[in-house]
Amino acid sequence: MKRIKLIIATLSTLIAVVSSGQAMAMATTNIPYIKKTIKTLKLAHGLPAGSSYDQGAQRFSNLVEIYTRGEVKVKVYPGGQLGKEADLAKDIQLGTLDLGLVAINNASKWYKPMDIFIMPFIFRDREHANAVIDGPVGKEIFTNYKNASGMNVVSVFEWGDRAIMNKTRAINRPDDLKGIKIRVPKNKVMIDTYNALGANATAIDWGELYSALQQGVADGLEGPPQGMIDMKFNDFLDYYSYINIYYGTAVILMNDRVLNKFSPENQAAIVRAGQEAGIYQRWLSTVSHTDGLSKMEELGVNVNIVDDRQAFVDKVQPVWDKYRDIIGDEWFEKVTQAK
Repeated sequence: MKRIKLIIATLSTLIAVVSSGQAMAMATTNIPYIKKTIKTLKLAHGLPAGSSYDQGAQRFSNLVEIYTRGEVKVKVYPGGQLGKEADLAKDIQLGTLDLGLVAINNASKWYKPMDIFIMPFIFRDREHANAVIDGPVGKEIFTNYKNASGMNVVSVFEWGDRAIMNKTRAINRPDDLKGIKIRVPKNKVMIDTYNALGANATAIDWGELYSALQQGVADGLEGPPQGMIDMKFNDFLDYYSYINIYYGTAVILMNDRVLNKFSPENQAAIVRAGQEAGIYQRWLSTVSHTDGLSKMEELGVNVNIVDDRQAFVDKVQPVWDKYRDIIGDEWFEKVTQAK
């Protein structure tokens, strides 16, 4: 009799445990707020870990996970770990890489109107640039770019105000550029711009730049102050001339086929994460510019600010004339008139 009671008690305990487990499983099934990860995307870029590029990419990664409730994650690979920046866009188009953060000048070859973003002196200031990026002009350009390339612009970051850093002399007027080999990306607009200013434009991939500068293949380059410090170019380049010829932008690209494999909800979450990460990164970059010049001076770099840029603007007028025909005059009008 005691044995029968013991068996009954044991069975009752097992039933209770099973029932409790089923209830917990049902609760978890009915309220699946944190979802099982179905995909981890790779995002590559060429700048060092901790740079504003990288901080923006990490913010994008965090927001994707939050807005998809963990169903999609993004792993960031900084510092050129997955290849040269010039190759990333092609890898994304082919579908061998999920996401890449690349300067617009390395992404524009599939749709030439994208080069409007790197025309010299095209933007009056950051407010103007943001009005283009976040407004109807940017939306139209990025939609056309997707149709031409098969890649979505899911976020817009910035390099910011790109000024000249070199080892030869301070640049206060265009004549000061004569004979100086300035590294530029492999983009015809930027090559033509520096040649028009009197420099010898030298197209070098970002991943090969550090050694090229050390070996004298180039005498200098152009970029924002904090970006130059992040790359430690101040170790062997002595002059930084703040002329702000370009407002440099970069984009996170994603293959359209890859994006469309996700649910509509997750697609919207990725796009939302990209928009917010772009705003965040552009703010970080702006803040870094405000104190980047003083940091340069503290590091022993000779800094000069060119307030009157008109002589430089006049020198690049033939570049504007040339690319009005290539890019399309309507894009010049849309961008310059954006508010």
